[in-house]
Amino acid sequence: MRRGRKLSLVLLVVFAAAGIGGKAVPQQKSLSPPAADALKAYENFVVEQMALDRIPGLSVGFSKGDFTWTRGYGYADLENRVPAKPESSCRIASITKTVTAVAVLQLAEAGKINLDFEIQTYVPYFPKKKWPVTVRQLLGHLGGISHYKNYAAEGHIKEPKDTRQAIAIFQDFDLVAEPGTRYNYSSYGYNLLGAAVERASGLPYGEYIKKYIFKPLGMEDSRLDDPRDVIPNRVRGYIFIGKDLKNSEYVDVSSRFSSGGVRSTVVDLLKYARGIMNGRLLKESTYREMCSSLALRSGLFTWTGLGWEVQPWGSHFTVSKGGSQPETRTFLLIFPALKFALAITANLEDVNLMPYAKRLIELVLDEDIDSLAYVQDKVSQSIYRGIFNVYAYGISSYEGNIGPLSRNRNDVDQAFAYFNDCVNEEELRKDFEETRKKIQAGIHPVSNQAFTKIGSYMARALDEEGGRELLLSCQGRGPVAFFSEYIKRSEANSAAKKYARFKPEFAKLIADWEKDWNRTYTDDVRHLYISPATDFEKLRVLLKETFAGASFYPDFTSELAGAARYFLEKNSPERATPILSLGQDLYPGSPVILASLGLANIWQGQVETARTFFLKASEIDSTDPSLSVSQFIASANTLVQAEKIREAQALANIAIEFYPKEARLYVGMSNLSLLLGQKQKAIEYLKTALRINPNLEEAKEKLRAIER
Repeated sequence: MRRGRKLSLVLLVVFAAAGIGGKAVPQQKSLSPPAADALKAYENFVVEQMALDRIPGLSVGFSKGDFTWTRGYGYADLENRVPAKPESSCRIASITKTVTAVAVLQLAEAGKINLDFEIQTYVPYFPKKKWPVTVRQLLGHLGGISHYKNYAAEGHIKEPKDTRQAIAIFQDFDLVAEPGTRYNYSSYGYNLLGAAVERASGLPYGEYIKKYIFKPLGMEDSRLDDPRDVIPNRVRGYIFIGKDLKNSEYVDVSSRFSSGGVRSTVVDLLKYARGIMNGRLLKESTYREMCSSLALRSGLFTWTGLGWEVQPWGSHFTVSKGGSQPETRTFLLIFPALKFALAITANLEDVNLMPYAKRLIELVLDEDIDSLAYVQDKVSQSIYRGIFNVYAYGISSYEGNIGPLSRNRNDVDQAFAYFNDCVNEEELRKDFEETRKKIQAGIHPVSNQAFTKIGSYMARALDEEGGRELLLSCQGRGPVAFFSEYIKRSEANSAAKKYARFKPEFAKLIADWEKDWNRTYTDDVRHLYISPATDFEKLRVLLKETFAGASFYPDFTSELAGAARYFLEKNSPERATPILSLGQDLYPGSPVILASLGLANIWQGQVETARTFFLKASEIDSTDPSLSVSQFIASANTLVQAEKIREAQALANIAIEFYPKEARLYVGMSNLSLLLGQKQKAIEYLKTALRINPNLEEAKEKLRAIER
């Protein structure tokens, strides 16, 4: 969570501990006292967090309405002690994809591109595939185009490539799936779109985006990256290899020209965000199309629009895009209804920028943006997830559409019937898995977006009954307050038939939860910020006293797990264990905490104990992100970096127990076997991977290399 002001629970870490200067480079006029206090708190946070993350340099800024604030911290070039500035020129990596999407949509508005035509209409030299692939599908990563197949080769290209050469890298790859059936993130798909921009406009990609996007918005420091050009304020990138900070490997990004080839600054990225919000690049109807999630043929949203990610943040409608490639990490986030945007760039690979974004949002907007609640049993957790999704997706839809998703009362009544049927203790206890699937589907087209319709309908009702202030108050207090306020108004005599109603037993549950929430969601808790620098003994006292006797209270499991993970990655499991012990005391039914305890035990060589914790987490919620394949792989890689190869192998074995048909895990096990000198085992793991996925190019290449 979150968190407006900082409590004394957080200890200040001196920035010099990272060996990096902490002087900030300002970029704007003075602020009013409340805003100035918030930004001073944020600057203190950045200094502290950069020391923990050991980031050489970071640039950050936000705009709200007509006001812009930007800062640089640390160094853009450590060797020459060049300070980072708001104008530091950084590779923006995959934020480039949003620029390409805007270019394609501009050309569609001009009648030069049809989004539903096959890509070969505009890139005729690209070979036809098993199924047709449309421009729209490429924009939403639904075209089945492969991402990098063999990153060891494709991700380290050092020679410049023109458009035809960039397309040639992947033009003979088979599709990974039938278009429209599977989301598959693809930088190569965006290279195709860049080629389409060139053919449709008659201009090289770099010239088009400069003329029609950068120049109209005054983005004077944005351009395609070229290592031979003299670029003012160019940032040098860094990477940790083991514990040592090294210069990033040189990679020429012209091979990903329209998917990750642009260089820009925080100042320019904020100009770009304002241009998007203010309608200076696209028509209103096109903008709405760009910001609407596409759906798979199965009826599930991908939460990706045309170039942008479009999931809500808290209960706010947002569009965002992050970037990750050699030399850089970047993030751009827009809250259109609030006229708010933030941009962050860092010159350290593999760093997580989300803490910097969340803290800025919470301080500037004075909102607990990711507040969640904890309930102990899995039935109650599923019910809470249902009401949270109604709240988050409903209000964000109301913000984004400037009105409810449906104004048809029969349609709304059907949505309420769907909700009452699955967000229901009796049904969950009767058939938990099937009912939980219905709850999870409630925000998707397969359920006719029942939950989103209900939430946006409730938002409209509260807006009508109490004005915008009432709705804002509910956003500040969370989903239980949102439901409680609606239920009170729907049950009033004067509203007997005006508003759809929830079942009486559900209304009682909300009332019970609200009592606990109002008692435990204190001002101190609302503004609490947890980091590895927190005094966890003081935190234990505060939270145990505040939550005593409650069955529904604020959930800090992600923050506790994140702090513990920090110490594990520093190879200090003894410091992680007390944090997770506190998490287990407060949240005994949390899969996040249980999985984290499993990982902590792996670090300490307690494999069977670790397996027990992972199994307990899976029994509660096997779909929790802490148990995902990607998380297992990331955790195993961290163990390898700490030279704990056998521990990484033990974790990978547990992951295979959970996901026996996941080819990537067997490739990982092969790599670990080679590190341990187990050549024959490595070969067997690769053969298993290829039995699961015969087209896995990485496994084929590794097998050929070993057998040679």
